Amino acid sequence: MAWERVSRWVVLSAAVMLCCGAKCLAQDAGEDHTCTVSGGAVVVSLPKGTDGHNFQTSHEGLQAGGGFQVWTNNQRSGFRVLVTANYVFQKFTASGPALSAAKAADPAHLANATAAHGTFSAVTLDPTVRYAVNQHWGLYGSGGFGWLRRSIGFTGANPATLQHPSGTSLLRLSSDSGAFDAGGGVNINVYRGLMAFAEVRVYRGMAINGSTTLVPISVGLRW
Repeated sequence: MAWERVSRWVVLSAAVMLCCGAKCLAQDAGEDHTCTVSGGAVVVSLPKGTDGHNFQTSHEGLQAGGGFQVWTNNQRSGFRVLVTANYVFQKFTASGPALSAAKAADPAHLANATAAHGTFSAVTLDPTVRYAVNQHWGLYGSGGFGWLRRSIGFTGANPATLQHPSGTSLLRLSSDSGAFDAGGGVNINVYRGLMAFAEVRVYRGMAINGSTTLVPISVGLRW
C-alpha cells in the first residue's frame, strides 16, 4: 500500500539523518558541518480555504525532519543552503455545520454520528536557505513539494460489527495527493549547535485535496 511505502521511507530517512546528525554534533562548533538534522516541534495548525469552515479545534500536532547541508560560506554568519525532508501531523475536530452536512449527504452510514475529526499527514522535500545574523541567531526560509494525506473519521453510537468492533467508529475516509509547502522562521542558538526555533509554514494540497490549506505554527528544537 502507498501509506506503508511512505511510512517505511520516513523511518529510513530519519535513521540516516540521525546518524549524520551525530557526526555533525561531534564536530567543533566552528567547523564546517557537512550535514545537519532537524529535531522536532509541537505544532498548532490553522485550517484555511474550504477546510477552514470544516474544522474548528486544533488538537495534538508534531513536526519532525532533517537534511543535509550542501553549501556554506564557512563563516559563523552568512548563508547556508540545505536540502531537508519534513514530516508534519495535525488533528482537528470537525465543526457542527460540517458534521450536519455530512450526515445529510450519507444518512445510511452517518445517521448515528455524533462527532467527526480530521487528521492530516504530509511529507515534503524542501530546499532551505539559512542566514545566520551572528553566532546567536538567524533566519531561514524553505519550500518544496511532497505528499499529503487527509483522513476524516466519524464516531457515534453504533452496534459493534466485524469492521468496527468498538461500536463507536462509523466511517473513515482518506485521500492522498501531492502538496506544495513553503515557510520560514527563526533559529536561536542554545548550546553548541543545538537551536530552538519558531516557524510558520503553509501546506497546499493538490488534486483531490485541492481544498486543503494548512498553516502550521511550530516551536521546537533542532541540531
